[in-house]
Amino acid sequence: MSKLDWEQLYFGRLSRQEIQRAVVEEEWQIVRIKMKGVALQMKYDMLRHWLIKNKYSRKAKVQVTNYVTALSRGGLIKPEQYLVKTNVPVVGQDA
Repeated sequence: MSKLDWEQLYFGRLSRQEIQRAVVEEEWQIVRIKMKGVALQMKYDMLRHWLIKNKYSRKAKVQVTNYVTALSRGGLIKPEQYLVKTNVPVVGQDA
């Protein structure tokens, strides 16, 4: 199994409005449903494929970033795994 470098799938903080506009896309919703219940490695690979397929568009970056933060809120990954290189302080830590 390859190292899951979540930093590569996190593109910074997002506004609620930008997330709401991006996540309603039907094809993205299908991908999200396919990721339910699969191993973390498979989720990671599917997210990378989505970015490549969509040529790293802003919308794809928003979708993927939102999914990565959802994984964190669900306890599947830790904020430190994706926030390290972004210089974004983790909530609850001193800056």
